[in-house]
Amino acid sequence: MGKKSKVYYCDPKYIVTDKYTDKEVVYVHPIKHINREHIRYVPRHVYKEETIHEVIDPGDPGKCGCKKQKKRRKK
Repeated sequence: MGKKSKVYYCDPKYIVTDKYTDKEVVYVHPIKHINREHIRYVPRHVYKEETIHEVIDPGDPGKCGCKKQKKRRKK
């Protein structure tokens, strides 16, 4: 038999096969709906009507208020 040959070991070369598996990750995005009711003050004019009946009494007339006419003398 012959002499055994010397064996040298080199650094290994890597052959990588990547496999991807999907895994769900949940991201929560909160949405808040805000319903606002704004109060606007609008003027409403209301008029209160009132009717007043007045009776005006001038009082006792006493004199008739006519001017006295002078009598004409005959010539």
